[in-house]
Amino acid sequence: MWRIIPLAIFQSLLLTGGQVFLKLALMRMAPFGWNRAFWSSVFVNWQFAVCGLLFLTASLLWMYIVKVFPFSMAYPLVSLSYVFGMLAAILIFHEEVPLTRWVGVLLIMAGCMLMPADAKAQDAQTARQKMVAATKGMKTMRCDFVQTKHTKLLTSASVSRGTLSYRSPDRLCWEYTSPTAHTFLIDGQKVVMTDGRGSREVDTRRHRMYREMARLMTNIMSGQSLVGDHDFEVSFTPANEKKTEWIATLVPRRKEVRRMFSTIILRITAAQWLVRQVELVEAKGDRTVVELKNIQVNH
Repeated sequence: MWRIIPLAIFQSLLLTGGQVFLKLALMRMAPFGWNRAFWSSVFVNWQFAVCGLLFLTASLLWMYIVKVFPFSMAYPLVSLSYVFGMLAAILIFHEEVPLTRWVGVLLIMAGCMLMPADAKAQDAQTARQKMVAATKGMKTMRCDFVQTKHTKLLTSASVSRGTLSYRSPDRLCWEYTSPTAHTFLIDGQKVVMTDGRGSREVDTRRHRMYREMARLMTNIMSGQSLVGDHDFEVSFTPANEKKTEWIATLVPRRKEVRRMFSTIILRITAAQWLVRQVELVEAKGDRTVVELKNIQVNH
């Protein structure tokens, strides 16, 4: 949304220039009357021609601005021409401008700078609402995943692959197929870990770490972590200019989660409003990136 600022400045300069040349043309005109002298001063006046050209260019640019940007943002930015008009009054027409008018100019400039920031916040809020709405309608989800673990102690990352399945409200299963086969299942209040040596079941009510891990992962899949409640401080930003992807940054507020992760970063596709990548940044600096592929919802 900051892209509108240079366009609005240029359009305001064109408008101000048109007004300046209009005044210059009027200053050169003969006194009004139905006579040859008056009409000659109207038509044989290059300042009038420049004024019309500037107004025409400003109108064409304004049409583009209104088409591309929200009208509620674009229209107040026309007030930038007031600022340039004040400067033209001083520099070109040598008028005196009192302090009260300068205060008004500063307030106009401050308001114009706040417009894109406000629009950006509105866009982020809308994206968050769409994401939460999409996850609320998700009963089941299944996908393939590639998990990459980056550690400070190792120069090369370790890569694991498998499938992930989710069933509302709190069943989440990670089935690793390579480099070794094992399963990590969250089912309500229990966590079941299975590998080639057998299975181990943990009651999350008795183990805080597993309880927090289960709560964290199911909240990410269900969208509850994006609400910004007492668990996380959440910020939404577009990943590109076209806003085809969004990045949700989650900073844990609960000390139990902060001991495991300092930041959780979600990449979200705007086509389906689904998480396609989860990045877990640990407190010690290690990172785990999970890419979700071939996502199937409610199948």
